[in-house]
Amino acid sequence: MKTAAARFNALLTSRNTVLDRARHASRLTIPGLVPEDGQNEHYTASQPFQSVGANGVRSLASRLLMTLFPTNIPFFRLSLDASVAEALMQGGEFDKNQADATMAQYAQSAANLMEDINARPILAEALKHLVIAGNVLLWFPVEGPPRIYRIDQYVLKRNSVGQPINIVVQEKVYPSTLSAEVRAVCGVQWEPGKPEEPIDIYTVVEKEGEQHKHWQEINNARVPGSEGSAPIEQSGWLALRWLAVPGSDWGRSHVTEYAADLMSLEDLNESIIRFASIASRITFLVNPNSSLSTAELAGSNSGDYLYGRADDVTSLQLDKSQDFSVMRATAENIEARVNTAFLIQQFRNAERVTAEEVRLASEELENTLGGTYSVLSAELQRAIANRLLYIAARKKMIPKLPKGIVPKVVTGLAALGAAAEVNRVRMWANDAIGIFGQQQFAAAINVPSLLNKLGVEHGVTDLKTLLKSPEQMAQEQQQAAMAQAAQSAAPGFVDAAMKAASDNPNQGTA
Repeated sequence: MKTAAARFNALLTSRNTVLDRARHASRLTIPGLVPEDGQNEHYTASQPFQSVGANGVRSLASRLLMTLFPTNIPFFRLSLDASVAEALMQGGEFDKNQADATMAQYAQSAANLMEDINARPILAEALKHLVIAGNVLLWFPVEGPPRIYRIDQYVLKRNSVGQPINIVVQEKVYPSTLSAEVRAVCGVQWEPGKPEEPIDIYTVVEKEGEQHKHWQEINNARVPGSEGSAPIEQSGWLALRWLAVPGSDWGRSHVTEYAADLMSLEDLNESIIRFASIASRITFLVNPNSSLSTAELAGSNSGDYLYGRADDVTSLQLDKSQDFSVMRATAENIEARVNTAFLIQQFRNAERVTAEEVRLASEELENTLGGTYSVLSAELQRAIANRLLYIAARKKMIPKLPKGIVPKVVTGLAALGAAAEVNRVRMWANDAIGIFGQQQFAAAINVPSLLNKLGVEHGVTDLKTLLKSPEQMAQEQQQAAMAQAAQSAAPGFVDAAMKAASDNPNQGTA
């Protein structure tokens, strides 16, 4: 069996070209996000001559985070498999509305873990890596916050359908941070008080059947207590890609697709800045036959009088304004294209946004980014939803869900389908009311089911408390019927009393 270090070195070759592209993309946008080879905390990266790339990456990553994981809207809900729901309804005593409300509470509890484990900053950073490098690895442990690994920290291999079958992560740790047991088993030397150097620790993630198993190794020895496993669908190891490349273990980034424009803009801005630096210099030329002295001119103060003629002193000019205009116009055209590609200044920047804004943003993102947005919805949103449900069940926050209950993403790309479903229901109801009338439509429609469907599609939480239960509605109807019966009986009772009084006028007198 190969050691973790041997596995890592065997897969390095397939990553080299992808890593070089990622580093080049990082230089054009955010230098240092993907470090250069041998770079450490003392390294100072050279800065580009333009900030359009950096602004584009931050804008796109921020917009994706807001659309995929909005702060005020649950990004997934639980739904019953169609065959399971039909079987339960045929069995009797199954209230689908009640089941939907209960599953909405479970989904809300799991989704709240996003804030509890402080996952949002990690996801924001991961989206930047996806835009620039096209690849990033996330680890969602059962306990503690998630972790992010850059493309230069791991290698992997995928199967024919794109699932990771082997992942090896390389990290650096200080011996003093390890327990005495780990140092003893793995042969790590450490003397307190002396300078220490970081050592390599490898994490292996391997697909075995329908499970993802992982463990760690130091000095080719397995770290005690580092083993773990989880079902593949609920695995905490998420190897994400920006754009899936068929037949490749690695993805392609958004910056790579527009590298030509960014490189041209970089060269043009460098020329413009150098031109402006030269043009900003002020140099005067003095006629050598003039009586004026350069020393007198240089030493004169404002308001001084000197003997001479104005024609004897001129300023040095470049006479390149037309060439500068061409460079500036070309740079502005390229910058406009880059802004369009990265969706700069096209969205409202706010902490809280409406569901309709999320839907419109999702539609524009999908139209602009093509299939990339669909890849993120499948590999990122659904995977995180499954993992959060797994963690919530492990922590006894929700019961373990049966196979018939599956998470369904309702934000991002799925928001388009949810809005379309609501529009279809609304148009169907309007057509029915227009044909049969409002009274007949109200008599034929199942109002609680319609309200529940609209609430679910709009992402409304706590439907169980908002909608009345069938028992509560039956009790209210019974009370209304009793009140109506009492009201109807009251006039008859009064008439009977008056008739009895008229028949026996002496009754009740002393």
